[in-house]
Amino acid sequence: MINKTKTMMASRAIKVPRKTHFWIVTPIPGRHTSKNGIALLTVMRDYLKLGDKEREITRIISSGKVRVDGKVVRERRFNLGFMDTLSIEGLEDVFRIIYDKKGRFVVAKVGQQDAQKKLVKIVGKKAEGKDTFRVSFHDGQNIISKDQSLKPGDVLLIKTPEKSIEGILKLQPGSKVFLTGGSHVGQTATVKNVEVKESSHENMLSFEEGFGTVVDYAFPIGSQKFTFDLGEVISQ
Repeated sequence: MINKTKTMMASRAIKVPRKTHFWIVTPIPGRHTSKNGIALLTVMRDYLKLGDKEREITRIISSGKVRVDGKVVRERRFNLGFMDTLSIEGLEDVFRIIYDKKGRFVVAKVGQQDAQKKLVKIVGKKAEGKDTFRVSFHDGQNIISKDQSLKPGDVLLIKTPEKSIEGILKLQPGSKVFLTGGSHVGQTATVKNVEVKESSHENMLSFEEGFGTVVDYAFPIGSQKFTFDLGEVISQ
């Protein structure tokens, strides 16, 4: 595994100045793919500006003061991705990774009341035993559940780090979604209609805002009665 990549060759989803640092840390594959992730050190140095030098940030991470989704992380190349939450001992704010309208990773500031809340999208469901299923999420995590109503495409509101389910958001007319891909990436919209294709083509969504996209790009964040607060994007 290569520890570093030339900044000019880094994923375009990473929003960093291309000429400030010659090298950028390569995230470890795991929870997110390299294409869909960003190294913890990069977020702390280049996004949050917690230090100018790689050594400074590495020291903070190694001290055990950094948590991702409520769990201590000591690996500077830990792979962060969409909806992951980051908290640092000594800082009042908690940060969430989302996309901007160019499909690049940005950091949103959230309050302490949302520090232990996260939305995860179900991407897989596999039988583990009698009436028991292993449910896999978009961020590489999974849980064991007996809830047969859960299905791929649903989004769960969970409490971290224990991953207890506090709510379920279905993709249906009236749902509010955040778009993670396509020409409208980074925008929120309200589902008007779900068009299920009988062929191998992807299912489509149309929105009240007057456009449409494929189902895979839609990440439910709310319903007619509730909308999850993604936070306020901080400037870099």
